[in-house]
Amino acid sequence: MKPLPLKWRISLLVALVIAAVIAVVSSAAYVELNESIHKNMMAVVAPDRYVTHEMHEFLKTLIIIGVCSTAVGGLAVTLIVLWALRPIERTAARLRGITHRNLGSERIDDIRAPSELRPFITALADMLARLNRVLEQQRQFTADASHELRTPLALAKSTLQAARTRDRDPAEYRQAIDETLGDLDRVQRLMGQLLVLARLDEVDGLPDASGVPLGGVLERVAADFAAAAAARGSRIALDADQPATVRGNEEQLGRLFGNLVENAIVHGPASGTVRVTLSGGPDGQCTVCVHDAGTIPAEAIPRLFDRFYRADPSRSRATGGTGLGLAVAREIARRHDGDIEIASSPDAGTRVTVRLPQA
Repeated sequence: MKPLPLKWRISLLVALVIAAVIAVVSSAAYVELNESIHKNMMAVVAPDRYVTHEMHEFLKTLIIIGVCSTAVGGLAVTLIVLWALRPIERTAARLRGITHRNLGSERIDDIRAPSELRPFITALADMLARLNRVLEQQRQFTADASHELRTPLALAKSTLQAARTRDRDPAEYRQAIDETLGDLDRVQRLMGQLLVLARLDEVDGLPDASGVPLGGVLERVAADFAAAAAARGSRIALDADQPATVRGNEEQLGRLFGNLVENAIVHGPASGTVRVTLSGGPDGQCTVCVHDAGTIPAEAIPRLFDRFYRADPSRSRATGGTGLGLAVAREIARRHDGDIEIASSPDAGTRVTVRLPQA
C-alpha cells in the first residue's frame, strides 16, 4: 500500500489531536454541567424529562462544535502545511529539469524558502556544484585520453602505410617496425597509467595499509631504474640510510617514487646524476627529494600535476611520456596524507620534494 504524502499525514495528525482535545474538554464540561444540575435539583424540583432533554441538546451542541472545530482546524493546518512545503515542491520541479547538459547553468539557491529549509536547499546546490565539477573533469579526461590514444595510433598507422608504398630494404622495414613498436609502447604505458588512475578514483582510503620502510622502497626503485639510467649514460645516487617508516600501501608508494625517478631520468640531461635522498624532521614528517640537473620553465610548474599536461609536448613521442606520471604521484601522496612540491631553476636544477607523515 502506498503511504500517504507528508502533507496529508501532518494534517490528519493535527486533526486527530484537535478532535482529542475537543473531546476531552467537552466531556469534562458535560460531566461538570451534569453534576451542577443534579446538585441544583435538590433546591429546585424540576421534571426529570426536561433535564434529560436539556442535557441531550447540550451534548449535541458539543458534538457539532467539536466536529466543526476539527474540520476547520484540519483545513487550516492543511493549507499551512501546503504553503510551508511549496519551496520543496519548487525545488523538486527545478531538480526534475536538470540534466547533464544544463547542470552547470541551472541554479536552485535562488529559490525563496523559510530559514528552516534554507540549509536543505544550500546543501542541494553545493552537491550539484560538486557533481558538475566531477562531470566536467570526466568530460575533459575523456577528451584528453581519446586524443592521447589517437595520436600514437595514427602515427603507427602512418608509419606502416608509408612502409607499404614501395619495396624497401630490410633496414628500412626494421626502422618502421621499431617506430611502430615505440608508438604501441606509448599506448600501453598510457593505458597502464589510465588503469592506475581509475583504480585510485574508485577506491577511497588505502588498501592493505601497513607500516612501510621508505628506505627499502627507494632501494627497490633505484634498482628497477638503474638500467634505464645507464642507457642514457646517467646514474642514480641514493642516500636513504636514515630509517623512516610511513603507514600506507607499499605498491602505491613504489609507483609514486618510481614515477618521479623515471621523470628525472627521461627529462633530465643525459649523462647526469639523479639524486634521491631520504631525511626526517622533528615535526614527524619524512622528506624524499628527487633531484636532477634539468630545468623546467617557471610558467609550466603550476600545471605539471594536471593530467595529460607536458611542459614540452614535442618530446612526447621520443620519451614515451603520457603526462600522467606526476598526476598519479600527487594522488598517491595525498592519499598518504602527504604532498609534493616542485622547484626548478637554471642554477640549482629541478628538485621534487615529497613529504609524508611518519608512522
